[in-house]
Amino acid sequence: MNKGLFLRVSLCIFFLGGCLYSYINMQNEITELKIYLPELTSNLSHVEEENIRLLYQRELFENPQNLMKFTLQNEFAHLQYPLGRETIRLISADASQQIEINTPLPVKTKPSITFATGPTPKS
Repeated sequence: MNKGLFLRVSLCIFFLGGCLYSYINMQNEITELKIYLPELTSNLSHVEEENIRLLYQRELFENPQNLMKFTLQNEFAHLQYPLGRETIRLISADASQQIEINTPLPVKTKPSITFATGPTPKS
């Protein structure tokens, strides 16, 4: 009987030791993540600041006054403002879809809606 009792007590001690080990291991992992979290937030704030800086630079570059300065330079003298029929529309609902190039739409000469103000003008 003494041997059976010793076996049961030793099994309970090993089981309790395994549970204690898994709990301490989980606490160590949580502590590692808590230590790593401030570093990640610091990196995130640096990336956000860099993003804001780049957006500001893009806005400065795309400023109409800056673009007009480019027209005075010899490198860009060959560029012209396109006419309405020279433009190309790119229609894409999603970046994964293929981009369609459409020709300019025909200009309507007569309105498609008639109002109750009088007869439609003849052209």
